Amino acid sequence: MKIRLSILLISIIAFSLTACTNQSAPTAIRADIILLDISGSSTNSVGSFNAEDHSPSSLSERKRQLEDKLKNSISQRTAIYFGFVKKNYGRSDIVTLVPAGLILEIDSVLKKDIQNEKLKTEASDGISSAWAKAIDQEKLNPDSCVKEELKQIIIAKSNAAITDENANRISSKLCTSAMNSMYQFNQLKTDPENIGSDIQGSIDRALQKIASDEKRLLNSDMKPVVFKPTIFLVSDLIQVSGGKSITTSVFAAKDNKGACELAKAEAKSFTPPYDGNVELISDGFAGTKSDINSGNRDKLMEYWKCWFESRLITQIDIGAKGIDLGAL
Repeated sequence: MKIRLSILLISIIAFSLTACTNQSAPTAIRADIILLDISGSSTNSVGSFNAEDHSPSSLSERKRQLEDKLKNSISQRTAIYFGFVKKNYGRSDIVTLVPAGLILEIDSVLKKDIQNEKLKTEASDGISSAWAKAIDQEKLNPDSCVKEELKQIIIAKSNAAITDENANRISSKLCTSAMNSMYQFNQLKTDPENIGSDIQGSIDRALQKIASDEKRLLNSDMKPVVFKPTIFLVSDLIQVSGGKSITTSVFAAKDNKGACELAKAEAKSFTPPYDGNVELISDGFAGTKSDINSGNRDKLMEYWKCWFESRLITQIDIGAKGIDLGAL
C-alpha cells in the first residue's frame, strides 16, 4: 500500500511539474532578419538589375529569393525584418515586413474561432493562400492589393468559421505588409539611398530592433513571447566605416589570435542590446574584386567570429556567395 501511495505521489508531482513547465514556457516565434549589402561584390553587378540574370547572386535573383522567403513566412510563423547595409544608421533603417504581432493575431483568431483541428489547419492554409495572393498582386502592380479578395479567401477556406470581422482585420494587415515588402524589394531595381558597408552598424541596429519588439510582445493569454532569430547577412564582410576599411588593421595582425584580440578590443565597452540566442548565416565572405590570400582570409574570418561573439552571436555559418535565401 505504501509503495502504491509513493508511486501515486511521484506521478502527481511529475504531472504538476510538467504542467507548470508547459504553462510557463513562453510562445516562441521565428524572426528572420535579412541584411543585404549591395555596395560591393556580394552581388554580381553593383547597381545593375537584370531580370535575365538568374545567377544566385544577381540583384534580380536576390529579389526573387526574398519574395519566396516572404511567401513562406505566414505558414512558417516567421516574422520578417529587412534592411540594406548602409553607411550609417537611423532608427527606422531596419524595417518590419511581417510583424510578429500579425503572427500572434492569426494564432489568436484560429484558437478562438475554430475548435476542430482539421478545419483549423484548412483555415490556416487559407490565410497563407490569401498572403500569397497579396504578394502576387503587389508584384504585378504596386498598391493593388485587394483586401476584399483576401477576406473572401480566408472566409471560404475556413468554411466561414473565421468571422467577417476577423477576416477583414487580417486581410487588411496582409495587404499592408505585402505593399511594404514589395516597396522594399523593388528598391533593388533602383539606387537606395545611403548605401555603404557599415556591416557592424547593420547588425547592431537589427539586434536593437528585435530586442525592442520582443519586449512588447504578448500572446493571447497575455504571456511573454520570445524570438528565435536568424540573421541572413549577404555581404563580403569587408567592413567600411567613416571611409576606413577594417582590412588594414586585420591584415596587419600577426596571426589569427591577434585578429581576434582586435575584435575583442573594439567591443570592450559594448553591451549587447539583445541577450537571446541568435543564429547568423552569411553569404559572400571575402568575395571582393581583388584577391585576398589565404592567410588574410583566415585572419578576417577569425576577426568576424570574435566580433559576432561580442554580440552574443555564437551560431555562425559564414560561406562564399551563392546561397538561396528563399530556401532557408
